[in-house]
Amino acid sequence: MRNYHLILTGLTLNIILLSLNRLTPFTLGTLAPFEFLRILDFNAMLPIPLMAILLYWLLRREILNSHPFKKTISFLILDLILISGIYFFGAGSGTHEVTNYLHSRFCSSEISERSLCNIIKFNDDEFSHYVYYAGFVLMNVALMFIEHKFPRKSPVSKKDLFLISLNSLFIGLGIFANLAFEEIGIDLWVFGSVMLLAIYILFFDKRKMFQLPATFYFAVAYTLGVIGTILYKSLENN
Repeated sequence: MRNYHLILTGLTLNIILLSLNRLTPFTLGTLAPFEFLRILDFNAMLPIPLMAILLYWLLRREILNSHPFKKTISFLILDLILISGIYFFGAGSGTHEVTNYLHSRFCSSEISERSLCNIIKFNDDEFSHYVYYAGFVLMNVALMFIEHKFPRKSPVSKKDLFLISLNSLFIGLGIFANLAFEEIGIDLWVFGSVMLLAIYILFFDKRKMFQLPATFYFAVAYTLGVIGTILYKSLENN
């Protein structure tokens, strides 16, 4: 389980970096030439999503290394779904960060009267979100079904589950930090859907529960982030 813990810790650090990049003032400087992007946008477009994708791929490799498997049609389909998710995730990140910067810098007012800004705003607030979250869902769905199809040969110990839960706590807090202080939109629905799928897979066959460490990680992390956000929004509205 050592490699599992290292990879899951990497995913936790990734969401922490994403939160710090987004919620602190230290990345608001701009880059040369022409101030073409903020440091914030550059980080969210290249190093942070790249790190996430590499860790997902390493997690896939670890799942398959822990269980003998044959390359069946169903496995090929899941692998293609994962690769498609990676593409959409990267394309959504690129589209969103560039248009988000242009939107905030040049189109903060009188958007309805400026056709170029309407295009930028649509790409920033809608289209890029749909592409990004399509990638996020496909990556998570593929990875969890791959693990369900090829569970670990040996069950995970209680100590390992405890360490995974600690990692999940931090990523859950990171999700909460990114969702709770904004208007509820597609973000919460996406995380909520992946949360429900993770819980379903985890409890669908209880004999496999302790052989699905990655799914357990996602289930706990997304449950903490989503439920925490819903409770916070409910208290805020009251």
